[in-house]
Amino acid sequence: MIGILLVWLGFSPVQPVPAKAPAPRKVLVQPHPQISVARPKSAVANPVAEQIRSYFFRKAVPGSTLSLSEGVSFRNRLARFYTARGYQQVWIKRTMIAELITSIESAADDGLEPADYHIKDIKRIYAQSPQTALTPEQEADYDLLLSDAFLTLANHLRYGKVDPVTLDPNWNINNFHRSTALEFRLQNAVTAERIAAVLAEVRPQYSEYLQLKKGLVRDRVIAENGGWPVVPDLTGLKEGNTDNRILLLRKRLAASGDISPANPDTSRVYGVEMVEALKRFQKRHGMATDGVPGPATMKAMNIPVERRIEQIRINLERCRWFMNDLEPTYIMVNIAGFSLNYVERGRDRWSTRVIVGQPYRETPVFKADMQYIIFNPRWVVPPTILAKDVLPAIRKNSSYLSKKKLNIIDRNGAVVNPASVNWSQYSGGNFPYRLQQTAGDHGALGRIKFMLPNRYTVYLHDTPSKELFAKSTRTFSSGCIRVEYPQELARLVLQDSVKWSRDKISGAISRGKTTTVYLPKRIPVFILYLTAFAQGDNLVFLEDVYNRDSAMLKALDKPLP
Repeated sequence: MIGILLVWLGFSPVQPVPAKAPAPRKVLVQPHPQISVARPKSAVANPVAEQIRSYFFRKAVPGSTLSLSEGVSFRNRLARFYTARGYQQVWIKRTMIAELITSIESAADDGLEPADYHIKDIKRIYAQSPQTALTPEQEADYDLLLSDAFLTLANHLRYGKVDPVTLDPNWNINNFHRSTALEFRLQNAVTAERIAAVLAEVRPQYSEYLQLKKGLVRDRVIAENGGWPVVPDLTGLKEGNTDNRILLLRKRLAASGDISPANPDTSRVYGVEMVEALKRFQKRHGMATDGVPGPATMKAMNIPVERRIEQIRINLERCRWFMNDLEPTYIMVNIAGFSLNYVERGRDRWSTRVIVGQPYRETPVFKADMQYIIFNPRWVVPPTILAKDVLPAIRKNSSYLSKKKLNIIDRNGAVVNPASVNWSQYSGGNFPYRLQQTAGDHGALGRIKFMLPNRYTVYLHDTPSKELFAKSTRTFSSGCIRVEYPQELARLVLQDSVKWSRDKISGAISRGKTTTVYLPKRIPVFILYLTAFAQGDNLVFLEDVYNRDSAMLKALDKPLP
């Protein structure tokens, strides 16, 4: 963002930057060769407008103390904003400024930092300007300051503050810098004097986002009141046991809404009500809901509320990255939640458990369209698995191929005798064959494969290892996504209850023939990473299995230059 420092005669000095944040770099405004702004054919009559125009055309603006410390992209946006208005002053009415101030302050409920939008300078000048007349130069500076805050906040609410590509170069769900439609909308907003309304509208309107916001406000109140209590280790506690620590457990569960805080029960017995409350807590934290306070439950329970506040802020930002790009019908896979949700016409239709990539073979975050299904698929060993797993296993045990029912196929499609291959001379890079597994229940892909062509060769599929779905943490694949109930997913995405009923799908599988069936309509698949999300009125907190939250928080908290 353009760092604008205003130090004018007659005004109080700007508040110093806190010690933890580096002071903004002051650079005299210079025109950039990449900025192309058409000069109006006639001179700008208004002296304030002339000063605004000067900001973009002169090497130095007499009387101005504006500074530039960001790349040219945002400066171009500000230039386009004023060019479209003939460089006329925007923020003439105090009611518009008051709405902007309110919107900036309320951005804290979205997990954003009001300081990023010049809130102190804007409020200070707003309070002083009725009594203190501003020169045209000062009015121009103030107008630019307000517009910078308005455009920046709108873009952050719409696309997020952090460019996702800076954390993951492969991000493809939206174009972070796409802003033409938004700029047009913001122009209309200032013309119609709908500042607060439009800023409220550009943020995601989904109930999941709004519930995260509510959770952030609630947990901040808890933090202001001292946080929730630390509960001593209750490992081994069973239903019916009596223990003084139950009082602290009740207080902790009440703080997070897992049991009613209005309940006056002061019993030290771990009764049915407490067991059910603990199960609710476990469910909200992605654990097995056994009502037993084991080590994982106690660890989650004693995570400070401040950490949960950070987690909510991180995932509000992630939601801003993609939520406005959701279509009425889509599939969402949450890697951190090991879950798949099928949404049809804007309504949750079905969900199931999934298995995702191991921490050293992470499932990537991306969007792709599911286009077709393969019944009884034959698995071709991909290059990475070939090099790291399969070839070493074959060299170690020659029976590996027959055990896994893998055939060696040459470039002409002919089957090769394993005994004729000198395995010691090949690596993943020079292997001249492909290893293809026969279709069947034994196959790595199971009986169904869902194809969504993408650069990662990642897809959804069945699996013979059904027992792994019972695990709480399901990071067992080499990057692809294993679906617990693939036949039901196939029935939903094929969208034909007659031609592709459950019985018809079972029949296609039982015939054993490899068959490709195209979907009647492509379905977008969002593969995301969310460690906190809303589930009804409750917030779910998950383990950061790929350790991505810390980098995200650091980027989110980084002061704008």
